[in-house]
Amino acid sequence: MDQANSPLFSARAARASGDDEDTAEAIQQAYASRPIDIDYANKRFLVIDAVQEMRSAMNATLSTFGVTKIEYAHRAMEAIGIIKRGNHDVILCDFDLGNGYDGMHLLEELKLRNLLRPSAVFMIVTGERRSRMVISAAELAPDAYLLKPFTGEELKQRLDRVYSKKSAFEDLDAAMMNEDYFKALADCNERINNKDPFLLDFLKLKGRIAFTIGDYAMARETYQLVLDAREIPWAKMGLAKSLFHLKDYVTAKQLFEALLAENNRIMEAYDWLAKIHQAEHELVEAQQMLQRAVDMSGANVSRQKKLGEVAMRNGDYATAVQSFQKTITVAKYSFWRDAADYSALAKAHLGNEEINEAAKVAADVRREFRYDPKADMLATVMETQVAIKQGNEHRAQQLLNKAKEQFASVANDLPDHFALELAEACYRLDEDAAGGEIVKKVLRNHHEDPAILEKVSTLYEAVDRADLGQEMIEETARAIVGINNDAVRMAQSGDIQGAVQKFIEAVEEMPANVQVMLNAVNAMLAYVSRNGWHQEYMEVAQQYLDRVKSLEPASVKYLKLRDAYNTSRRRFKV
Repeated sequence: MDQANSPLFSARAARASGDDEDTAEAIQQAYASRPIDIDYANKRFLVIDAVQEMRSAMNATLSTFGVTKIEYAHRAMEAIGIIKRGNHDVILCDFDLGNGYDGMHLLEELKLRNLLRPSAVFMIVTGERRSRMVISAAELAPDAYLLKPFTGEELKQRLDRVYSKKSAFEDLDAAMMNEDYFKALADCNERINNKDPFLLDFLKLKGRIAFTIGDYAMARETYQLVLDAREIPWAKMGLAKSLFHLKDYVTAKQLFEALLAENNRIMEAYDWLAKIHQAEHELVEAQQMLQRAVDMSGANVSRQKKLGEVAMRNGDYATAVQSFQKTITVAKYSFWRDAADYSALAKAHLGNEEINEAAKVAADVRREFRYDPKADMLATVMETQVAIKQGNEHRAQQLLNKAKEQFASVANDLPDHFALELAEACYRLDEDAAGGEIVKKVLRNHHEDPAILEKVSTLYEAVDRADLGQEMIEETARAIVGINNDAVRMAQSGDIQGAVQKFIEAVEEMPANVQVMLNAVNAMLAYVSRNGWHQEYMEVAQQYLDRVKSLEPASVKYLKLRDAYNTSRRRFKV
């Protein structure tokens, strides 16, 4: 394809002629596309709509152009279960799914959990023009939207147009669904270098993959390439996010503010501006930014939760109560549902001197998560905090003892934020040794996780021991670096087996530390490369890789070591 026919050249020409529309429809016209004849009888459809009559009407409409393979869901959780089991080509989702949850939230969840194939069509169907405005402003946009009422021919025309583009991504489906991001990246680069008719879409996917694997410099370069041709909001958003991760907060802030000046419904920009304020320790400004976003669009779990967390840091307990209550309400029917949100709400009530309300929230946890022993332990911790606030030290100590017994039975499977709640209760009752041991275990497994480090810092600030918290964070990091350095010295001196054993011992002590597990795998691969196949080491390496995949499947080091492991197996014909 010569330059004059390239999509980016067409975009430049459109801009030069004054055609500066930024809707999905206008952007689509910037690339070359050829309609293809689609046999919908062979395509699998999923219709998501809470109203039975609408599901029946959609069935009749789809049948007019030959669709025969249709499944139905009436709520988001049901839809996710069906999508996980199936291999759907087209998902038609109503905008309003009830309980404050909508089709955009479902799309976000599917993409975050890597449940949606690149070639699958996700279309929002809505009866409200207001919804169309919200959808068109989203960076994480669906492939199309359709306003009710519509005819079968209108739906088919929209699907034909979208499917012509989405079918180009079929070759990437397996790589993306198998989390083989290097393979997907190579495929994207090939399409980009060949000036594919859907070049912009492959650049967008490349940017998404770069974010997934944490290569923010690649993401920056990818989005800048798009913006050099045309100012598209999703590319500007991607560039701003890249710059945030590269710690260029000034330029990132300018870009996010420019996006909002163009369209104040781009909600994600508010979230990232709040992150910039937090990174610069401007917590009041961060809360104000999140409050603006929540006032405009409150049905977002992560935004509501973050507002509650920042409000707690600012001592604004009334706002925290509202935010955490909304978090619980919106998350109740999604995979975001988390007993820790109830704990946060209870602490906000306690900060607001609403002790009875906090006690009610603890009871809610026991009812809502009645078959979950981990949540039961958390409820006991919440009751401990209530007793401390009431000044009933005897009951608080009894409850803490019970919580520690429960902790002993679920410790290996306990979410870290649950464990930190127990640690805080220990500190409040002067059981510093017990609290410190819990925190050390969490830190040993997550010494490089910014979110965990922030939670630990917040914990120690809450018990007026901020210096101790920072000391523990630094001490843990030094200890892990020391283990790694000892193993490296062993390997450099020729004792690779000693290095392997050193890392295996470290993993036994820190079974969820991704960095230590990957270092162990690297040492085992080095041993095999030098000394030949070692069945036991390679079995352990596979176990560690499987464990890392469950924790951080997009880690670049994991992906490289997984490839090296498979190469080693092929080399030794195992």
